[in-house]
Amino acid sequence: MEKVILDMDPGIDDALALLLAISSPEFALQGVTTVAGNTTVEKTGLNARRVLEYVERGEVPVYYGSSSPMARPLATAEHVHGSDGLGEAGIPMPRQPPTPGGIHFIAETVAKNPHDITIIATGPLTNVALAFILYPRTPRLVKRLVIMGGAYHLTPYGRGNVTPLSEFNIYTDPEAANIVFNSSVPITCVGLDISTDPSVKINRKRYEEIRGLRGKKAELASRIMKYQLEKFGEVEVHDALAVAAALRPEIFRAVEMRVQVLTNNDASRGATVAVKAGEGERGNANICIGVDAEKFFELFLSRLSEPG
Repeated sequence: MEKVILDMDPGIDDALALLLAISSPEFALQGVTTVAGNTTVEKTGLNARRVLEYVERGEVPVYYGSSSPMARPLATAEHVHGSDGLGEAGIPMPRQPPTPGGIHFIAETVAKNPHDITIIATGPLTNVALAFILYPRTPRLVKRLVIMGGAYHLTPYGRGNVTPLSEFNIYTDPEAANIVFNSSVPITCVGLDISTDPSVKINRKRYEEIRGLRGKKAELASRIMKYQLEKFGEVEVHDALAVAAALRPEIFRAVEMRVQVLTNNDASRGATVAVKAGEGERGNANICIGVDAEKFFELFLSRLSEPG
């Protein structure tokens, strides 16, 4: 079993990623840290606990992290995720609240398990960057970091979703992303280059397949996805793809590149510029440029379903 920390900002697709992670016996989930992004950190922390308690996994600890980006005001995305961040699906509030200390939890867990912790980060990279700054040994001790973030322009779908150049998570806190990409941590990137490919979106047919599955996980997934399906006609599962990339890297295609994050205060803010490493150099990230969509959905549906 691989020891994993999930760092996220639930968010509908983060909630789907959380469901996939807790349904995967390959993972020993150490805890969840939440960050401001899709909605406020107070709501993201509550949402992680709402999901976990609803599917009877309340033993997984949840920690609040940063309430704002490192150098910019927070701009949330309730217009995509609903006013509560979980598609206004009426999921009960948690019995046990999250606790503070997410940044310390990341660093402490990594220090206690050197070269044995995978971090899967599906929100802005604020918590991860602050852990790297405040605890400088942390990036050298992380086994690997899998992020959902970036638009690398390496496929026809690698365009931004906030600006033509920038993806939401990186745009929200480009300073944090810049710190992470310039650290020594091994990075795998699941960006818009694959997550907005129509072949991996949940359309009405796939939604009905999920609705037809047994168990509370599938029922919860269908409830929280309904908001985006009705509003946009489809559901983008960006963050679940990042969890899948950590679980089943063999169904993804990736290229090693050198990534620079632009932190300008203009239209290029949050752009992730990917170029091939020069001769004798190594890239700082493996960027996913393809995924077997059918195998991804087979994995996703099989993990959500319950026997009986």
